[in-house]
Amino acid sequence: MECLPSVWLMVRTMSEKKIDDEMIAWGKEHLGAIPIDGIWSPDGSGVQYKKTGENEWSLMFMYNHPESKGMHEQLKALMIACGYTLLEGDGTQEIVPPLQPERQMQEEYERRQAVAKLWKCPECEYPLANNDLDMRVDEYVETSEIELSNGERTPIELWRCLINCNGCGTVIPMEPDDYHLLAGDEYFMRCFINGYRYSALTRGEMKDLADAGIQTGVVLGGTHEGERVPPWMWGIYAVKTKMYESSEEE
Repeated sequence: MECLPSVWLMVRTMSEKKIDDEMIAWGKEHLGAIPIDGIWSPDGSGVQYKKTGENEWSLMFMYNHPESKGMHEQLKALMIACGYTLLEGDGTQEIVPPLQPERQMQEEYERRQAVAKLWKCPECEYPLANNDLDMRVDEYVETSEIELSNGERTPIELWRCLINCNGCGTVIPMEPDDYHLLAGDEYFMRCFINGYRYSALTRGEMKDLADAGIQTGVVLGGTHEGERVPPWMWGIYAVKTKMYESSEEE
């Protein structure tokens, strides 16, 4: 199965690449899937756009910072290459970013999280936030290669998270970063292998177990018990919980 690069991967390499056929294909698929009135705010970009028409986007706000303005020019060029018109006008908010980088990151994350709470099922418009987000399925797609800033290439696994819509039953595929934004750390930092749930522990939880002399967890690698482990769980110390009890017929 062919898989286009993720939002995380494409946005982070955009400043180092010219707009090529692969990037345009990614842009048409990703931007085309966003409904009218949908919001797009790439992680770490400092900009936010709203889809105001079938072939039209509007710039909603942008940090008054050279990096954000540079990223905006890159994204603008991509939108135009994909056949979209981008409106920039008096309605755009230009925000002075906080002096503390940590505060800036937190504010941007909170804005993106607020947008995620408004996402809806593409089939029935049921709010995604109201679904059973803890019952997701992680699906491996393929292993691709990316070019690093030093010119070397490295393999990267591409995955997606599948959730079921409680409104119409549609299986909705999501980028892992988007699922994380919607569901939060607790649900994201777990995976399901052979009928067991593996949940990551916080530093405080690991300390409490260590103080109690309890070490029943497992450190996850790229595979576990013959199954692939999603990359965000690699190197994680996790506790194992049985998801269901087997029943035997008499």
